Amino acid sequence: MSNNLQAALQPLLDVLEKIDEAGLPAPQSPGRALERVARHGGIYPIPNLAVSICEKCFVDATARAMQEGKPEHIIRLSGKLAYCTAMPKLSGAGNIRDFIACVSYAMLLGIIPGSEGTRHLYGAQVAHTALTKRPKKRGKSSHTSTAAVEPTKVK
Repeated sequence: MSNNLQAALQPLLDVLEKIDEAGLPAPQSPGRALERVARHGGIYPIPNLAVSICEKCFVDATARAMQEGKPEHIIRLSGKLAYCTAMPKLSGAGNIRDFIACVSYAMLLGIIPGSEGTRHLYGAQVAHTALTKRPKKRGKSSHTSTAAVEPTKVK
């Protein structure tokens, strides 16, 4: 975690520690707790933990590759692979939102090229559509019921 991010999150960590000491019940969602504490601490924009984790993986992988003396293109590739590996899986609405945030941030920084990022975002759209679409209840339709056909009378 970068020093600036650590300094920004320190008030949040202090408040969470006070909550733990007070014996208050644990929040339902870490994301919601972080959002409430950030809002209370006056931190804007509210940090996205998924993006922070992806960014940390990118920084760690690139630093490791630089220490090993790898060429520039390998350094970027190892950082990109670490970033993409850390991205949330496309299961559940919260993960899909975090995935979109990670992809958007990576495109902004040039970690993921635009064409590849577009494909990732399309995948998130498909996952979201599959998550929110409910199958229609089927009533009796013409192909499941047989119509009573009167035999034609021959004269």
